[in-house]
Amino acid sequence: MRADVITSEGNPGKLPAWFDNSGPDKDVITSTRVRLARNLAGHRFPCRASDSEKKKIFNEIVDVISREPRFRSFDICHLANMNNLGKLFLVEERIVSPDMLNESGERGVALDSTRRINIMINEEDHLRMQCLDSGFRPTELWSVVSHIDDILGRKLEFAFDSRRGFLTCCPTNSGTGLRVSFLMHLPGLVLTKAIDAVLQGASQMGISTRGFFGEHSEVVGNFFQLSNQATMGAHENDFLNNTQKIVCEIIKHERSARERIMRDAELELSDKIYRAYGILLHARTLTLSECLNLTSSLRLGVICGIFNNITIEELNRITMLSMPAHIQMFFNKAMDDREMTKIRADMVRELLTKRRRKRKSPGPDSNPSS
Repeated sequence: MRADVITSEGNPGKLPAWFDNSGPDKDVITSTRVRLARNLAGHRFPCRASDSEKKKIFNEIVDVISREPRFRSFDICHLANMNNLGKLFLVEERIVSPDMLNESGERGVALDSTRRINIMINEEDHLRMQCLDSGFRPTELWSVVSHIDDILGRKLEFAFDSRRGFLTCCPTNSGTGLRVSFLMHLPGLVLTKAIDAVLQGASQMGISTRGFFGEHSEVVGNFFQLSNQATMGAHENDFLNNTQKIVCEIIKHERSARERIMRDAELELSDKIYRAYGILLHARTLTLSECLNLTSSLRLGVICGIFNNITIEELNRITMLSMPAHIQMFFNKAMDDREMTKIRADMVRELLTKRRRKRKSPGPDSNPSS
């Protein structure tokens, strides 16, 4: 395993595992994330630790990961040695949190080649172990993260209290330290104006709502991230099962809303989708929010079977490449916001135009005169 600095050269054209549209219930659940927060006993939390203590914590954790066969294929990214573009790339890939960019001192992340499993070091807590994958997979991902927790827990002494459970920097993470999150695409509930009532009901049952990139991020493209609020007072399986149950109900509400739209307003929906397609096909500037909101309409059209000019995988690729760090790395040049809106529009237009040409071109076995 490489324990040196991983550069910010990444592969901006390759979709991460959580965004490859391959999982169960992928029409509503874009991805599932299971995360555990842990801290080392005898050390101050990162927000209070000195740079020298952070370095000691970082080296201790990296040493354990480097020696463990389970993590032999993992790489270590040292964020302190990365430029801002490289760090933003990791945020856009959901490998690290946005808050981690503002931390000082030695910090980083251990990650596997698929970007499915990553372990943040010296974020808000000493350790944030998480697994992300496409679709609805909470039980599967919990099994992966729980196993990683067991491996590291045998080598590292975690801060634990007999009454409070695992101790974390933020009290709302203490106890189990478990967060189960689902990135959901909910355009049906938004269009039928039922989203506020559904999310309010979920909140009353212990579910919090955030934007595309989690805490402190805005909702764009009708993407909502839902996760359990409580982490203390019950077993991990209880939090897991309760969150799954509520999310399953929201899936039903979203699918019902889509059916209602198709039954009562298919023409209006089709018009909205093709207007969005027209803007994307001809726009000369596009902000990221505009791009995500417009492609959300196309995404709904593909899922409902009334728009077949593109696939969900291609929309996911457009979404990732439209993000600031990805678009700059893809074109290998630094850009200001104004230039980025132009390049983004050019790129989306080129991808959509290429897709149209591909669909119209006859196949090798086709008869053009038929």
